[in-house]
Amino acid sequence: MLEKFETITSTNVKDKTIVLRVDINSSVQAGKLLISPKIIAHTKTIKHLSDKGAKLVVLSHQGRKGKKDFIDLQEHLKALKKLLKIKINFSKWNQNYSQEIKKLKKGEILLLDNTRFLDSETEKLSPEEHSENKTIKSIASNADFFVLDALSVAHRSHATVVGFIPLLPSFVGPVLENELKALENLEKVKDKTALILGGGKPKDSMHIMQKMLNQNKVSKVLLGGIIGELALIARGVSLGEKEVYLKEKNHTKNIPELKKILKKFEKKIFIPADVAISSIGERKEIPLSELPVKEMIFDVGEKTIKEYSLLLKNCELIIFNGPFGRFENYQFSWGTKEMLFNIKNSEAFSFVGGGDTITASIRLGFKREEFSHISLAGKALLRYLAGESLPALEALEKH
Repeated sequence: MLEKFETITSTNVKDKTIVLRVDINSSVQAGKLLISPKIIAHTKTIKHLSDKGAKLVVLSHQGRKGKKDFIDLQEHLKALKKLLKIKINFSKWNQNYSQEIKKLKKGEILLLDNTRFLDSETEKLSPEEHSENKTIKSIASNADFFVLDALSVAHRSHATVVGFIPLLPSFVGPVLENELKALENLEKVKDKTALILGGGKPKDSMHIMQKMLNQNKVSKVLLGGIIGELALIARGVSLGEKEVYLKEKNHTKNIPELKKILKKFEKKIFIPADVAISSIGERKEIPLSELPVKEMIFDVGEKTIKEYSLLLKNCELIIFNGPFGRFENYQFSWGTKEMLFNIKNSEAFSFVGGGDTITASIRLGFKREEFSHISLAGKALLRYLAGESLPALEALEKH
């Protein structure tokens, strides 16, 4: 796969102005940015190119309009300065950023503000159409190269992701290069593949699960998190208070479609056998026969993990995307921790992906080297595995 692209690591970048599109989009709690594995990984790319004498214009988004994490990149600037221990310039979009780019000297770095502050950023346009954008043209006119360094944004045909590719010599960065190498390993495994899905985005999980099962790319699917709870409802289990919550969050609208998927692939999809609830502030595991309950469900139970661990035996490839419970609370991190432990001890090629999954693995004491690959990408990774095209990679390949 990598032979389709040019990599920046094999290119002379001294005195070249590089537009570097990274993904330092991270969790925000109480208005404070959490330094994520994404920030740490991309910091290494920034340092590498700066040390090589490049003049860097760094671009990233943060959050979505209307959400609490839709903030400017001032906090990211502080994080980058703390990690790099060097001066980094910053420009808002209403300032003369073109002049700031022109002023850059060898090894200097300019971080531009949240790209989603630009109304044109998320317009659904082709790379060629985005390249006509005034902002994209303005930045490109002052640059020599474009580098895409994030698989996690490659599924979006956004202005700063694909718009520079028709205008500048374009390359794959080190973080994206490592992701593509890992994906090459995945393609070598033809069967005995387990897909483990959890997290809080059931619609995405359903879409990927259905595609991979239809294409016979996965032999078994193990469900946890919200999609696991929805699967229980689809199988006729009443959850109680958690079901009310899922309805309030508009997740139960996915149940009719999920029922069809479960029926079509009933021998390949496995759902929780028990759950863990919060009872008087303590973790309590209960069998499905005791549902519905007034307490909230926050994790799977021991029976589920035992069944799932047996299903992972003899697998050649294990893909894990999405925590199984409220891992931020140590009482309800058990399911996720046990799944990661089983994956770590498996002889299969282990592919752990998605922001929350990586955060959970770090908080729970796991090391990157204990898995075959930890991917910084979530939705983009799953879409690739399902055989869908990623607009940014397509554009780079044609370039």
